[in-house]
Amino acid sequence: MSCLNNIKQTLREENVDGFLITSAVNIRYVTNFTGSESILLITPGCDYLFTDFRYVEQARQDIPWIKIVEKKISLMRTICGKLKRLKIKKLYVESLYLTVYQYREIIGNKEGIRIIPTQGIVERYRKRKTYQELEKIRTAIKIAEKAYAGTREKIKAGLSEKQIADFLEYEIRNQGGEKSSFEIICAAGQRASLPHARATERIIQGKEAVLIDWGVCFQFYNSDLTRVRFVDRISPAYKKIYQIVLDAQCFAIDRIKPGRKASDVDSAARSYIEKKGYAKCFGHGVGHGIGLEVHEGPTINSRSKEILEESMVFTVEPGIYIPGWGGVRIEDMVLITSSGCEVLSQVPKKIKEIAV
Repeated sequence: MSCLNNIKQTLREENVDGFLITSAVNIRYVTNFTGSESILLITPGCDYLFTDFRYVEQARQDIPWIKIVEKKISLMRTICGKLKRLKIKKLYVESLYLTVYQYREIIGNKEGIRIIPTQGIVERYRKRKTYQELEKIRTAIKIAEKAYAGTREKIKAGLSEKQIADFLEYEIRNQGGEKSSFEIICAAGQRASLPHARATERIIQGKEAVLIDWGVCFQFYNSDLTRVRFVDRISPAYKKIYQIVLDAQCFAIDRIKPGRKASDVDSAARSYIEKKGYAKCFGHGVGHGIGLEVHEGPTINSRSKEILEESMVFTVEPGIYIPGWGGVRIEDMVLITSSGCEVLSQVPKKIKEIAV
């Protein structure tokens, strides 16, 4: 409710008549409503959720303090009718989520309205997690850890990438997860050079590395982890690359504390990887915020302008990817505390712990 009240206060201060939220995730964050096919209108006075018959009863149960408006002809025409009756002249919209169709419906059916594009009004609140959010994230991580623990010993030569991914998916549900946060990445051998490789029917060979990136959704909150598992012994070449990535991750984690620039965290890992001669093999940011969405604020890369704050949660995931050879990525989730950070995930990652 504090986010909703803060938004209403912003509207009053900026003399804006309303804020139309079309992102389902942002609606969920602001109101706790878990349905879909809905749009939220916040005004300095009353607030309105526009939805259809399927969600009316649920909405009245979930958010009784918000007026529920059932669509009659179309959702947008119903909204435009309300905008007219409320005499709204200045309307904030989410520029990243309002469609061209929705925009045209509003300007075509509400004469004299001024649409003001905005970004990040709700997202800035989502960056810092509440205690309740953190508890759900911690649970999503624990389930992911248990699911991987039940899977990693099954990784062996002769199985396909897809078989491993399918078993991990089963374990996620078996351990209490609602679903995977995203399509599980399982890439063996040379295919591990593809940062977002899809699991295929490719058979895992002896002495190969298997990169697995997985996450769990629990009560709408997500986890995201990556580990590399080696079949049989680890080759000297892979041991070298793996240790570089592991050290880079440690350097990045050591840089995390409130008040620091997010770009400094990226730089700590990136500069070390560059120093070791693999600058061209690390092309993505070192991390990303995670919560209701797998990728959300804060942004953790070399271009980020973010300043780290207590209660932010994000991943730290440096990697080295060499086409035709393979790749390594190690990913953990961290929470910024008052004095530094807490590594939330505890899946084994030392070299002696990752061989089959």
